[in-house]
Amino acid sequence: MTVNIDARRPKSLFCKDWFFIANTELMQVETITETGLHQITFTNLDKFAWEDLQYGGLKVFMFCDGYIDTFISAFKMLLCFLGGMGTDPNLPIMGSHVPPYMEHANVEFLKSTMNYDLVERPQTYIEYDPDLIQSGDFIGIMRLDGLDPLIMYGSGTYAGHSVMALRFDGELYIIESQDGWYWPIHGIQRNKWADWVTWARNADFHFVHMPLKPEARERFNEAAAQKFFFDTEGLPYGYHNFLFGWIDTAEDNWPPLLPQQFGPIIFALLEKVAPATADIFYSQAINKRLGVESLKIEELAALAGERGLTLDDVMALPEEEGWEYHGIEPRDGRAYVCSAYVAAVYQAAGMFYPDIINGPEFTPKDVYTLDIFDLDYKRPAICEEVDPGQPFCQINGKYRMKFPGYSTIKPYNKMAEHCPTIAPTYERPDGC
Repeated sequence: MTVNIDARRPKSLFCKDWFFIANTELMQVETITETGLHQITFTNLDKFAWEDLQYGGLKVFMFCDGYIDTFISAFKMLLCFLGGMGTDPNLPIMGSHVPPYMEHANVEFLKSTMNYDLVERPQTYIEYDPDLIQSGDFIGIMRLDGLDPLIMYGSGTYAGHSVMALRFDGELYIIESQDGWYWPIHGIQRNKWADWVTWARNADFHFVHMPLKPEARERFNEAAAQKFFFDTEGLPYGYHNFLFGWIDTAEDNWPPLLPQQFGPIIFALLEKVAPATADIFYSQAINKRLGVESLKIEELAALAGERGLTLDDVMALPEEEGWEYHGIEPRDGRAYVCSAYVAAVYQAAGMFYPDIINGPEFTPKDVYTLDIFDLDYKRPAICEEVDPGQPFCQINGKYRMKFPGYSTIKPYNKMAEHCPTIAPTYERPDGC
């Protein structure tokens, strides 16, 4: 197969175009510096390559910048992630605290991508009475560590991590699905409130307490929530469906900086160099949606094409509660990211009865926009003094958090399964 590129009308003497031409099996980087016809020929195409081509064709991506600017962009992104990767709060850079350069890079990223202008608070930490926190209350979290802002940008949420308060024998615990490199325990876990707050402050969490409203608290079955926790305690973090809570549509969930149809290609490339990682983050979930097992990405693309689908269409199919995955120690089984786990606990506790939701479809935004939180919460005076006018209390964080749409969406059956999220406005149609 031959691809022809006819280059004409250069804008300057030394200008060039930089293309990435690919599908799930064929990949070629091509730099065009001269006018005229340029030919790229692919040979020895196998059955899967042909089947993918016949339905989906080739995708041509054009880089916005040249080599130097692309390197600078990559370096700036690296600053968002590099640092705060240990558990010792006393170590510089590689301890659990977010280094200043990392904080600055992420503040800048959120401003430029989401138009989220973070404002400093007059007081970083508030001493908060744990008796004010009851079972079922939500704790929304942001850490300026690269990953949380990336989740926020991709899914349109103003929290990057989600946890829930749950009491056992009257004592307050935080339950969560967690796999942070800065966190001493991994997987689905519970920790006493005092311990959790210490670790959260050491990791420079921004976190808020969002109490349930009275009628929601009456619906919340604490014993059922405890049983669900014990059934799932120790499961690994849900990397298998990490992407799929916010990919609800084939076209209207990708952030503008990420080209449509690029996801399957980048995972196909990853499969060649780190097949286990690609399998955990992508392939197993696609296999589930197509009703098969253990197929590679090129085979999945061909199978999807036979059914009149692209892999982007398949990615948008809802995740189903109860799907079991394998490949991460110490336990295989159901997969939950942080917000998915909170939603699943709410489901198990009867919060949505008689409606049914799929917890793994919930992003942090899908949780905090549920119409189950107390908009008339009588906050301690210090909360109003530090953060005037908020219906929740921010306990920790240098910057003031906000949550557009907080407690506004009435839960409905199979919610959050087909909702677009396009930056920077993240507008959703009625019914989402």
